Amino acid sequence: MTTPAEIEQQLIALIQSAILKKVDPEVPLLESGLLDSVAAVELMLSVESRFGCTVPITEAQEHLYSVRTLTDFVVANTAA
Repeated sequence: MTTPAEIEQQLIALIQSAILKKVDPEVPLLESGLLDSVAAVELMLSVESRFGCTVPITEAQEHLYSVRTLTDFVVANTAA
């Protein structure tokens, strides 16, 4: 079973590989400009592919707020 810490590290790696910058788990991804709309969509597709859970587009801003909020979403929506 994958732990929340492992999921968080996988998400950080996904984001960092896309934006080529170091990401802090608490930093706002969209508000800080780390992710633009295209990168956000690509991240949502990667999350769906890797973890099998879909981030609803209507909730994207909420769940993509930070790596930590995205981790919480993935943990809550991934089958054990």
